Amino acid sequence: MAFPLTIHLGYGQEKIETSDQKQRLGTRAVLPDGRVFYYAQNSSAAITSAGQIVDGIAAVGAHDGDLATAALAAGSLTATTTTSLTVTKDQYKDGYLFVNDNAAQGEVYRIKSNTAVSSAAGCEITIDEPDGFRTAFTTATEFGLMYSPYKGVKVIDGDGTQTTGALGVTTIPVTADYYCWIQTAGPAAVFSGAVVYILGDGVGVSQASGETGKADLWDSDEDTLPIGTSMGVVSVDTEYGWVMLAIRD
Repeated sequence: MAFPLTIHLGYGQEKIETSDQKQRLGTRAVLPDGRVFYYAQNSSAAITSAGQIVDGIAAVGAHDGDLATAALAAGSLTATTTTSLTVTKDQYKDGYLFVNDNAAQGEVYRIKSNTAVSSAAGCEITIDEPDGFRTAFTTATEFGLMYSPYKGVKVIDGDGTQTTGALGVTTIPVTADYYCWIQTAGPAAVFSGAVVYILGDGVGVSQASGETGKADLWDSDEDTLPIGTSMGVVSVDTEYGWVMLAIRD
């Protein structure tokens, strides 16, 4: 079945969460007024309110590059690791295989499924592309496995360790491990930190200690990109500002 480019939601459907997966992670959705959302899975920690900025799951250092592979022909659907690693079944479903060196380097493939291995070679990664791998792999080819950025989302910690950078803001409180929509573009209510922003200001992830999930006035000296522009008058600490999000169209 073809992966839909965009799903059209009715008003209110962006506020639905479910315990089981209804869409592929990263599915794009829009409301009739043009607000944009992406389908995500929460981490094992509940998110307590709407309007909180989230980022995704950290890459696994042993999996994120330089994995050796058996040779495969162009058009093959499955790559098999010859590097020993530990992976659970479908750990990388809806994620990506990217080739970081040698034949096929720079190519990226969406993952449909993977087999489980425990401290062993032979993990089989099946890609979700009907034409298979565009370029043959040799035994010198090296690749990495990356999660969907929308897997295991969590409240972002601008003062601590960010993992993917800002992905969007929650539309509701989200139950641990549940699936939901996060907003990435269009007008949104966003949790505010202590540094005030006013109409027209750039808004970014707060870098202040203890202000996880919050936005404040964007500073060009900070290590994060702006997430949007203030459309309100003055933000208030611990309340919600009115922001034109511009994280992802």
